[in-house]
Amino acid sequence: MDPEVDPSAVELSEVEFDHEELRVFWDLARFHAKLNAAPTYFGPTTLESVPPPAWAYGESATESDAYVETVLVDERGSTTAAVADYAGDLPQPGVLSILCDGSGRPRALVEVSDVSVTGDDVTESFKVVYQP
Repeated sequence: MDPEVDPSAVELSEVEFDHEELRVFWDLARFHAKLNAAPTYFGPTTLESVPPPAWAYGESATESDAYVETVLVDERGSTTAAVADYAGDLPQPGVLSILCDGSGRPRALVEVSDVSVTGDDVTESFKVVYQP
């Protein structure tokens, strides 16, 4: 029997995202968000083959779980980070990603809706495209 782990004691950098669970989530999200393209003669597109990047927010699993719950209720959210954290590659509106909870479980497909730079900070707003 494994000992129970206090989720608030787990740092998000220690959480590993389950690639199979992400693939299954991505297959469902593409279908429900109507992102699955019509069949083509040239084979599957990148959007069909490669899931978007997965991420979790916060310094702990508890903080991440609370953030995810707020995003799911509001169906939108935002993050703010230093410009330097982006290494010159700012997010673009329309870009998709998978928001995960503190345990690394995919919870929502989100799309960047707005990016603004104020001084040394970047605020990235997004909307929920799909949640199971």
